[in-house]
Amino acid sequence: MSDERLDPASIDYPSLLSIGLAPAAAERALHALRTGDIGVFVHELLLHGLWSEVVDEAQPRPQWIDRWREQAANGFPIIDAAALQRLLDAGVDVHDLTGVVRSAQVLAICNIAQWLDYPALALGWNLPEHASPYLTCGTEASPSTQRLPALRPEVPCHDPSGRFGEPRPLALRQWQALPEETRDSILALVRADRRSQAAALWKRHVGGESQACLDAVELLRGLHDRTAEEDTSE
Repeated sequence: MSDERLDPASIDYPSLLSIGLAPAAAERALHALRTGDIGVFVHELLLHGLWSEVVDEAQPRPQWIDRWREQAANGFPIIDAAALQRLLDAGVDVHDLTGVVRSAQVLAICNIAQWLDYPALALGWNLPEHASPYLTCGTEASPSTQRLPALRPEVPCHDPSGRFGEPRPLALRQWQALPEETRDSILALVRADRRSQAAALWKRHVGGESQACLDAVELLRGLHDRTAEEDTSE
């Protein structure tokens, strides 16, 4: 292994984006690093690292299945490839399976964040605040260390899907599976507040009861409104 040390001056905005940080998180991390706030810098990296362990639900074919199969075939001992194959052979929808796996992983990273915030709780110790251990971080360039900001409260806010850890609704999955041209047509009707027409178009391409189609359109309207608010606030 190389014995080279990480030079903070070599870290810039593009390098943080290249590892997958969202633009806002990259800006926060870089500002913290430049101002010597190592705790916040590490905080952003840890939150990104935790979420990078969660499966990507937006792929047309979940890539984690092939990755797990490959790892199991190479002798990785943790993955129960046989159970995975039995579920697939039984006809389980791969996207439903992805949703279950994602839920378990989100729960796991929330628990990990909680244990990092309060290490004694992992041992079942309910210590008073003044006696509770906590994590600090620093660099070789500075003799002082800084307490790591709490991770657990920030985990939902860093969900790449924007849903704060909540499962993906079926209607959103169906929406993402539609051809781009169809999505554009439905979204144009939603933006024009022509929800009945949007629901009729949804029913034509997706099917389902009329109320379910209206509910799907309402979901899309909420997502559109949220995106518009975010664009305005930037």
